[in-house]
Amino acid sequence: MTVYQSIHSAGVLEAFAPGFTHTSVTRRFGVMQRALGAWIEAERDLEHSGSWDPACDHWLRDAEAARAAVGAALDALCDTPAERLEDRPLLRIARITRALSLSEDGAEFAQLYARVAAPGALLRCPGRHPLARRVNLMLAEARRALAELAALPDHAVVIEGECVEMMPGDVPVAETGFTEASDTYPQAMQAAPGA
Repeated sequence: MTVYQSIHSAGVLEAFAPGFTHTSVTRRFGVMQRALGAWIEAERDLEHSGSWDPACDHWLRDAEAARAAVGAALDALCDTPAERLEDRPLLRIARITRALSLSEDGAEFAQLYARVAAPGALLRCPGRHPLARRVNLMLAEARRALAELAALPDHAVVIEGECVEMMPGDVPVAETGFTEASDTYPQAMQAAPGA
């Protein structure tokens, strides 16, 4: 005799969590991250060079080329439409990064950087599923890179003058709240992408 027992599907549906798959936003975000890292390294090279020394001219050209590459990567990323809700925080931090890279005013740079340094729902991906965790890791890496950019001599004085104190080593402590977010999206993020 065969006994049939019904299995409730509610547990199966709750257990499903989307895995990470790349979108055009996440691909371009990776390109931007690599370009930003190269620019920061080029700027660090300039820190230790003498501007009067002709042997250091190639470092200046490298830094200018790296900054142009960051600008091109940010323009491409910011022009890319969000394909899913998880792309939105990446686009938000990319827009702030573009504004930081274009900023020539110290007060404006400090104000923009304060947005990145402050915890908030707009620069995190809520949820505990693998997709949200991966996006939060990408956002954490972007924050670390921007902290390194802000720590460069061109910007460090401004940041200290505006009482925004954040060094690259401080970022993991600030990130602990972002990975433990709730599974629900704030109302502002539930709208359709591009709206």
